Amino acid sequence: MAIPFTFRQLSYFVSVAQHGSISKAAEALHVSQPSVSIAIHQLESLLNQPLFQRHRGQGVSLTPRGEELLKEARQILTLSHNLLARLQQDDTEVEGQLVLCCFRDIAPYYLPRLVSEFERRYPKIRVVMQEQDLAGVNLALTQGKAELALSYALGLPQEVDIQVLDELKPYALLPAGHKLAEKPTLSLAEIAKETLILQDMPLTREYFMSLFWHQDLQPSHIHTTASFEMQRGLVAHGHGVALSCTRPAGDQSYDGAPLACRPLKDEFPPQRVVLAHSRQFSLSIPAQLFLDQVANQNNKP
Repeated sequence: MAIPFTFRQLSYFVSVAQHGSISKAAEALHVSQPSVSIAIHQLESLLNQPLFQRHRGQGVSLTPRGEELLKEARQILTLSHNLLARLQQDDTEVEGQLVLCCFRDIAPYYLPRLVSEFERRYPKIRVVMQEQDLAGVNLALTQGKAELALSYALGLPQEVDIQVLDELKPYALLPAGHKLAEKPTLSLAEIAKETLILQDMPLTREYFMSLFWHQDLQPSHIHTTASFEMQRGLVAHGHGVALSCTRPAGDQSYDGAPLACRPLKDEFPPQRVVLAHSRQFSLSIPAQLFLDQVANQNNKP
């Protein structure tokens, strides 16, 4: 029986699912947009149902059948690419693509260094980085849109394996001239009396609020913002205080206003920075090589 689809069609489909856009997939694949559109149309005609929902001006998203096919297509393509890669005599000659999803708040502290070293060792492997909030990272792993994810170990699906890269304790951010900045350490009870500048992102919001809830505390006022740097800027200019686990080098906002960072008296488990992958999908050789590199670096004395 002849196979009614081609590896190229599956490859184009997976790329569209990973990028959430036909045009972006075509750009990544170095092919024309009509070529990708035709391949998707052929697969949808074969299955007699849509694989993507089209959103005018906002790309595409997978239908339930599309989500199922993505898992199957990823397995087929990974097995075929791994077979070809094993025929290579030298790992540095391995070709392919690695899609790596990352939590946007911590990505700048780890990924540039890790990816630069990886691409130096394996110049024929292309790394695609996708920045998301925590919920988006978890969804990318669950749906198979990314093979690996750099994230906090927060709300990850049960079917993932992780490598721990770092452990970060929550701390308080204050305006440099704030009265609480005179203290060497702070309690959550003291923070709760101030206006809390809170990142309004799924899981991030719940994590920091849970620190208060576990001590039967509630911040007196909450001001939300969508980004880490806006949070730091608002704190630096006296709009409130904040909690964070991520600490950039240099305690100041983007515009140079100083910040005071103080450890918390309360004992909280540290947030683990992890590299995660889903056991639902076979790892490609590029993904395994990346995991091995990270493991080797973490094991160095």
